[in-house]
Amino acid sequence: MFELLFTSSRFMQRFAKSRNIIEVVSTPWNVEPGGNQLRTMTYTIILNNPLTGKSTAATEKQTLYKESREAQFYLVDSEVLTHDVPYHDYFYTLNRYHIISSSKQKCRLRVSTDLKYRKQPWAIIKSLIEKNSWSSLEDYFKQLESDLIMEESLLNQSTEDPGKLSVLRRRRRTFNRTAEIVPKLASQRPSGDGALDAKGDVTGKKKENESYNTALVVVMSIFLLLLVLLNVTLFLKLSKIEYAAQSFYRLHVQEEKSLNLASEMVSRAENGQKNKDRTHRLKGVLRDSIVMLEELKSSLIMLQRTFDLLNKNKTGMAAES
Repeated sequence: MFELLFTSSRFMQRFAKSRNIIEVVSTPWNVEPGGNQLRTMTYTIILNNPLTGKSTAATEKQTLYKESREAQFYLVDSEVLTHDVPYHDYFYTLNRYHIISSSKQKCRLRVSTDLKYRKQPWAIIKSLIEKNSWSSLEDYFKQLESDLIMEESLLNQSTEDPGKLSVLRRRRRTFNRTAEIVPKLASQRPSGDGALDAKGDVTGKKKENESYNTALVVVMSIFLLLLVLLNVTLFLKLSKIEYAAQSFYRLHVQEEKSLNLASEMVSRAENGQKNKDRTHRLKGVLRDSIVMLEELKSSLIMLQRTFDLLNKNKTGMAAES
């Protein structure tokens, strides 16, 4: 069971292909300082949901705990992180695989899964994340259970039919050549071929949350409808306010134009009166200047006559002497 699920087995290759998982790259099991063993896988998941895009890259970290014992029990934790779905940085999926040997040729697989949050989203976003995640996990593990049961049936048929024994051995030899090296644990694995008795037991609150999710979707739809109506009402009110503002602006511009025209007419009249006053004052100044010039001319003429008279007197006195 461990080799089927946690190595590059043909079973996991077929299962990944059926789940639209491509470009799978995995590292070998490496021992950590604490004694646990770590394996990392990267792959691309082809999605059919238009809300999440066409595909998403994913990283899966698998931890094999040191308490595991080969051919007795295995405890593996798998952390799956998707990188291209909405709100991918808020959460990741933690799957725990517990493989227990029930007899020499049988084992039991128990799987539990949970959603872990790195940061808390809003309640609406959290409900959408849980709804989509639980639905995908349920579908994933149901198909894993069905494929494991089918693999068990094929192995049992091959074991019971002696004619197919050589085919089974050839297939196992091929698998041993192509599969990864299984990590070494404390005890040795027995040589007997174990049949599979595996059933997936996915825990969670999927069925309990179905009615709650339905009611939540209805409430969200009503809430979105109300938001649309409020937006339409707000748009109409803004249109009315804009129309009123434009009308007020036009009226204000017309009033300013009329006031400017009236002020221009008044200023023109005042300017005309001022020009008349200035002209009248200028004429008065010119008259006064002309009068002063006439007086100056008369004074100069009288001064000239005085000088002429003095010159004649001097000339007469000089002749008599």
